[in-house]
Amino acid sequence: MKNTIYYILFLFVTFLGYAQNKQLLQTEVIIDSVKIATAPTESYAIYFPKKYDAKTPLAVVFIFEPAGRGKKGIEPFILAAETYNYILVCSNTSRNGSTQTNVAIANRLFDEVLQTYAIDTSQLYIAGFSGGARLASFFGISTGAFQGVIACSASFNGMDKFIPPSNNFSYVGMVGDRDMNYQEMIENKDWLDNVKIVNTLFISHENHVWSKQSEMLRAFDWLEIQAYRKNIRPKNDTIIKRIYHANLRIADSLKANKEMILSVNAYEKGITFFNTNEDNFLRAKIAEIKKSRVYKDEIATMEKIKIWENEILDKLSLRFDQELKSVKSNTNFKFWKSEIKDLNAMKLDNKNLLTRNMAIRVLFWFQVSVYETGQENKRTQQNDKFTYCEELYRIITETN
Repeated sequence: MKNTIYYILFLFVTFLGYAQNKQLLQTEVIIDSVKIATAPTESYAIYFPKKYDAKTPLAVVFIFEPAGRGKKGIEPFILAAETYNYILVCSNTSRNGSTQTNVAIANRLFDEVLQTYAIDTSQLYIAGFSGGARLASFFGISTGAFQGVIACSASFNGMDKFIPPSNNFSYVGMVGDRDMNYQEMIENKDWLDNVKIVNTLFISHENHVWSKQSEMLRAFDWLEIQAYRKNIRPKNDTIIKRIYHANLRIADSLKANKEMILSVNAYEKGITFFNTNEDNFLRAKIAEIKKSRVYKDEIATMEKIKIWENEILDKLSLRFDQELKSVKSNTNFKFWKSEIKDLNAMKLDNKNLLTRNMAIRVLFWFQVSVYETGQENKRTQQNDKFTYCEELYRIITETN
């Protein structure tokens, strides 16, 4: 009788293990919550592409979502994962907060995934959005373990750029021109160029949001070319041709719409370094645009907008800091109401797109700053400062 019970228990445990393995091997669906064996309170979401067979090692993208929403973090990458055969993994535990805590969470995730699944360790990639992008960028620059970084809507933490960079990785920045971190991502590209890290920047007409699947595919198109150049993947002429024509169509459309800076960026992403004639054709198009008055005027306007934006940000930051230090119960918000009114008027100006985008960026940046400062003062029980931030936040958001 005892042996029979042990046998039934053995079959039950075996069946559960089989059922779990079968679930984990489901393809083309997001498996939303897989626990970390060494830390059962931590979990991740995982996605296996259609061609996954559990035997052939595949590339993997580790993804970090600032609110720890694994499914939400995986969704933008699915089209690229199916196109290029990547496993997608996103932590449900890591979220905006302590870098030290998130690094420990991420390391446990890396260990779990690399020990559990068939992974090609020569093809490790890391990605994130906002605070998750800062974490991904840290691992990219500090470890030398990752072939590529995909950073959406944020770049590095303040001190990361003092780390001697691991230059063997490729860096994709992605940002919307209405994103509060837009100027940061522009400046980050300049820094990456200066330190000789191979990089590119995709700019879309979006706010502070995850990139769309179609844009993410373009990012992985670019990473595919870098993988060919580093002999990580065998060169595929059909894919190279598709990437070339896809960027050519986008660039031609942007040029026709008089968006000259973005058209140049798209033509540049079509240069594959494998087809001399087509690459030279794109270089000629870029040179022609850069000579045009429309392009030069757009560059000049963008520079003026950048200076103006920094002046506004400095003014708002200084006033906010000053008032926060000497906050009173009867604080007069007349200054803020006037400033917010002016920015909202700019935000609604459909005739000046660059100015409008700038106003959207500034308003969102200031909204986030006031909210986060208020929450910190609430946590430390500085109630007068929290009340001040709460009222200022209401003024910013009530007309947005």
